[in-house]
Amino acid sequence: MKILTKSISLLGLITLFIYLLLSENNIAFLTVEAESGGSTIGGVQIEDLDKIEITNRLEIAVEKWKENNDLVIVGEGVYMPLDTTYFNFDVESSVNQYFIDSQKPWFAFWKKDSIIHIPIQFTIEPALIALIGENSKLNAEETMENIKSQVAVLSKEPIKAVFKDLSALESERIAFELEKLPANTVGLSEVITALNEQVISTGEVFSFLDKTKDISSLYSDETADFISSLLYSVILQTDFEIVERHSQEVIPSYLEPGIEADIDLKSKKDLKFANNNNPAVLKMSLIDSKLLVELYSLPNETISKYEVRNRQVVEPRTIYRYSSDLKPGEENLIQEGIPGLRISVYRIVSDKKGPYEKEELVSQDYYSPTHRIVLKSSLISEATFTKDPDLEIDLNGDGLSDMNEKESNNNPNAEEDSENSSFEDDSDRLPEGSYYDKAGNIIKEGSE
Repeated sequence: MKILTKSISLLGLITLFIYLLLSENNIAFLTVEAESGGSTIGGVQIEDLDKIEITNRLEIAVEKWKENNDLVIVGEGVYMPLDTTYFNFDVESSVNQYFIDSQKPWFAFWKKDSIIHIPIQFTIEPALIALIGENSKLNAEETMENIKSQVAVLSKEPIKAVFKDLSALESERIAFELEKLPANTVGLSEVITALNEQVISTGEVFSFLDKTKDISSLYSDETADFISSLLYSVILQTDFEIVERHSQEVIPSYLEPGIEADIDLKSKKDLKFANNNNPAVLKMSLIDSKLLVELYSLPNETISKYEVRNRQVVEPRTIYRYSSDLKPGEENLIQEGIPGLRISVYRIVSDKKGPYEKEELVSQDYYSPTHRIVLKSSLISEATFTKDPDLEIDLNGDGLSDMNEKESNNNPNAEEDSENSSFEDDSDRLPEGSYYDKAGNIIKEGSE
């Protein structure tokens, strides 16, 4: 009996102790703790709410999240803001899924309600998928998974970029070009930074203008021409397909004629090529006063090279201009002539192990000659004339020879001083074995 009494007393003390602990403040505290650990949809608390209340709360949360302008993908060398309109949320389906997951089987009526955390359902616009895929540094699949996991809980935290593992691609250098820098290289470092470590995926069409569009105002035309020319030379040493390339139409001070490329923002002249082989990594670096352009990829079964052939020198012509400011018989050289050139560029792709070889004509380029310009006097020396006394007769008494007066009347521009230009008739002085083409240019056959 005494033992029973003691047990009852002890139970009463324990009950009193629990009652004191569960004061109003403590009960409120436990309630908050219960709410903070309750079920969520997309990170939004929905404990003890009915279906309509849950739907309203989620819609408000989604609207607030979409107003956020700070959603961004970050990583080393990557800062990519994301527009929240890329994401389309399905609140109704998310709420329905919650009630399906939270249902208890009838035989487990005695169990407490489970705490459920489910993501909010949404779809992604294809434009975002394409945007991520265009960044050659990113591992598109894993970066997209990071985006989905954070958007699914309406997180506003920066999204971590996942980069490709380029170590495997850098196993073999398949092509390179090293060239001394020209005089004008404004914006050189900016272009190098933009293009260095670019991954050219299988099937990708590489565009110089697209890859440098964010810095197009920072570099000069000369810089773009120089870098694109070295890049073109590198691509000619691969089996990549040349999609677009333009000649500068002037023999450059670097590389060979036919190997240069022309970039022009206004006329949209671009350098484009397609990678139909293994993914490749483009590398650019400065070595002293030279630019090194390299292309790395997985080992390939073929090797490629280019050859410049069929050189034809186009001789300049001599253009004569006439002026009365020079003394009779006097002439001045205004511009020295520089020969032009016609060339053909071929690419040869051959198998490393076998006799296979394929040759293709890549381009035929023409560089106009600079014509020689000579300024000659339009005055004729008096010593070249033999006067005939019979022609000096003055019958009308005006003090002038009647014959000269007649010629002057028939040719009112005879005494007018002007500058004229003409081509010298040098057809009798063609070099042996040369001929004029349809454009009137002198061609030396067999010239190299």
